[in-house]
Amino acid sequence: MLIDAHCHLHEFPDRELIKYCGRRDLSIIAVSDDYPSSLRTLEISGKCFNVIPAVGLHPWSVGKANIKEELKLFTELLSRVKFLGEVGIDMRFKPETYNEQLDVFKYFLDLARNYRLGVNVHAAGAWREAIDLLIKYEVDIAVIHWYTGPVELLKELENAGFYITINPAIKAQVKLRNVVKEAPLSIILTESDGPYVYRGLKLTPDEIPIAINEIASIKELSAEEVTKTIHENYTKLLSKLGITH
Repeated sequence: MLIDAHCHLHEFPDRELIKYCGRRDLSIIAVSDDYPSSLRTLEISGKCFNVIPAVGLHPWSVGKANIKEELKLFTELLSRVKFLGEVGIDMRFKPETYNEQLDVFKYFLDLARNYRLGVNVHAAGAWREAIDLLIKYEVDIAVIHWYTGPVELLKELENAGFYITINPAIKAQVKLRNVVKEAPLSIILTESDGPYVYRGLKLTPDEIPIAINEIASIKELSAEEVTKTIHENYTKLLSKLGITH
């Protein structure tokens, strides 16, 4: 089974979505950007048995939202999910709303701790800060999406039991390749972050094998070994939340 631990399925048109819905060889954690997209993600997961929904407010959406009113709405969805995401903080692309992002992230971390939910985390340019907050708020289950942070933090992530995701951008992104060199395979998951386009490469679940092959090459392992270990990692992650997939 291929694993896509971070995908924005709500952004795909129906004609593309049908390619990924109900596939037994693919499991997807579908993340959301705001309340309307969270409802769309839940709708998709209700039709596609291979999709695990995550609801949340993306840090890039913080400046667009009526924060207080929108955040209240998420509590109504908690009984329908095991994951919150995409949530987090971003100092690289959206530094101007960082303080608001912090408040929103802390709100979701409180929910994660109190309801024992997993979090799918965006932390561009704020890797250290995001990890510190996850630990401070006693969040047990976290996936750090598209991790290109300092390799010095990988041991902390491993000790905390957190996972990082690697996507097909590894083919062109040196930072991602360096992370894979240093990270133990036991904390790595694959993702697409679809339908994002990175340097001309449209990232979708179809490209997950690219990530696997690149990880295998860097680690000097077979693609089969990498696929098997990532599936085992994913199964462990989901079992902590009581999900069988």
